[in-house]
Amino acid sequence: MFDQVVFAGGGGRCTWQIGFWDSVAGEIGLAPKTVTAVSAGGLMASLILMGRAEEAREHFWSAFAANAKNAYWGNLLKKERVFPQYGIFRNAMLELFRDGLEPLRNAADLQIAITHPPRFLTAGVALGVGALAYYTDKHLLRSLHPKMALGLGFKQNFYRAQDCTSVEELAELILCSSCTPPFTPQMRLSGATVLDGGVVDNIPVAGLDKEAGRVLILLSRRYPRYPDRFNRRQGEQLWTYVQPSLPPFIRVWDYTNPELAQKTYELGCADGREFLHKHMLEREIVDEQFQ
Repeated sequence: MFDQVVFAGGGGRCTWQIGFWDSVAGEIGLAPKTVTAVSAGGLMASLILMGRAEEAREHFWSAFAANAKNAYWGNLLKKERVFPQYGIFRNAMLELFRDGLEPLRNAADLQIAITHPPRFLTAGVALGVGALAYYTDKHLLRSLHPKMALGLGFKQNFYRAQDCTSVEELAELILCSSCTPPFTPQMRLSGATVLDGGVVDNIPVAGLDKEAGRVLILLSRRYPRYPDRFNRRQGEQLWTYVQPSLPPFIRVWDYTNPELAQKTYELGCADGREFLHKHMLEREIVDEQFQ
């Protein structure tokens, strides 16, 4: 039914995407040829394509339960890392990908987005400018697909996950796509400064193939001006956007609350079932029209 799928970024909110996929994929034979993703959406897409999503939930829920705080301010005096998210994120990927990348090589082509800031900006200034542009587009202008960062010289490039030659390289690619200091260290890819791929567009449609077909776009946050599901025609493609029916329960960088993560997953499952119900009704209407 869908030839391509897009996974938006959004940290812990992306747990919703796994729940939605678990409800929908088997029922409609969801087997895209191309997947584009950014930030935590890149991790969710990788886990799904590698058949590791269920194990990942168990791993992250356990890690969240063992982590008391999202910031350990006392570590400033010890010159140790204040924010635990990067370590939890990286260690989880190394564990979940431990059996190698062969399952990914046999799956859909996965394109992961990374932002490269203008060369004339230092890393710290670039982060501030990029964050301001993103906030203005998303929260003030309420744009689905921001343009401001592009206009300021930021570039969103896509890297094929299947080109990674090791588990460590794939983990590094996803971390670069999620690079948001101070929650992560400042990172570089092939010597170039990088930022979270969502700085340019948190819904990475620029990595899609241009061929005709249907595209499923899985959001991770609530856009009140839009319905839970809506379509847009883009050239010869039909884009179907699906968003959470409620604001996801867990916050982007909350690594302390497995209960809210589970509730966010369950919301995705419920929204997936509702999607299937409406899909079946639409099919019945079409069938009646052609009888």
